[in-house]
Amino acid sequence: MPTTAITGRSLTLTIGAKTYADQGASVTLNLNNNQQVLETLSGRAYKTVDYSGTLDIEMFADWGVAGGLCAQLWDAAKSAPDTSLSFSFVAGATSTIAGKVFPAFPPQGGAATDVLTTSVSLVIDTSAAITRT
Repeated sequence: MPTTAITGRSLTLTIGAKTYADQGASVTLNLNNNQQVLETLSGRAYKTVDYSGTLDIEMFADWGVAGGLCAQLWDAAKSAPDTSLSFSFVAGATSTIAGKVFPAFPPQGGAATDVLTTSVSLVIDTSAAITRT
């Protein structure tokens, strides 16, 4: 069976109803199971209670652009930090990941001669399902 190589060039991030393809340099979903180990008389048993995670985004800073991703995240974190935003991203042509995240303030600033980038880590809303299709 041949190996399939999937590049990050096809990553598209959608938050709310707006799609961001050009600002995103990297999108990574990190999920962790909260797995408990139960010591019983007959041996160990494992029980996964829930999970937690983050959606980590590295992007080109688009401050000052109407409807830009930085401004959208900033405004949502300031006005409704406990209201989750829908997200989806496509990794390669084979897998679409969707769920909800809570907004966070993207850092601002950088060197005068650099193309400005910023990284933000958004907490997963575990009350909504994470899907992979």
